[in-house]
Amino acid sequence: MKLAETLAISGQPGLFRFVAQSRNGIIVESLADAKRMIVSGNAKVSSLNDIAIFTTSEDMPLGRVFEMISKATKGKECCSHKVPDAQLKAAMKQYLPDYDEDRVRVSDIKKLFAWFNILIANGMTVFVEDEAQESADAQPAEDKAAPATKAKTTAPKKKKSTAEADSAAEKKTTKTAKPKTADKQAKPAKKKKEE
Repeated sequence: MKLAETLAISGQPGLFRFVAQSRNGIIVESLADAKRMIVSGNAKVSSLNDIAIFTTSEDMPLGRVFEMISKATKGKECCSHKVPDAQLKAAMKQYLPDYDEDRVRVSDIKKLFAWFNILIANGMTVFVEDEAQESADAQPAEDKAAPATKAKTTAPKKKKSTAEADSAAEKKTTKTAKPKTADKQAKPAKKKKEE
């Protein structure tokens, strides 16, 4: 599972994995209990790859933040998101010393720790992909297959015999339409009764 495939849905607790596109939205699966549900097209859905944390210098992608937390916790779960606010801020300062305390709210830190613990519980250990691997994935498939292409050889087409060609042409030109009849019988007009 990649961080780009993991989704956060506004108004829904936890994280979700994209399953398929549906007519009315998308089908997602909860990472907590593996239940599937349909999310409407107008719901706010964000990939964890697109989320960043405010720092004093620049915004840091969530994947890099998760890598820093993973190194600090040695690949284990971090502190719970249910601890008091002061303890959450202290843990965040330990994991990411230059986070912007004015713009990053306590609710953001709670989400960050809850998401990290969910990902660790689901066996995710790599949060940032190598740039070399990403560029190899982005390379079009036709560029990869270009050196191994071979010239196609085709066998000559078999010509139809003249009898077969004549019957095929005859089928095209012959129509089985009903001829129109010119001598339709006229129905006698009804005479009005004279009173």
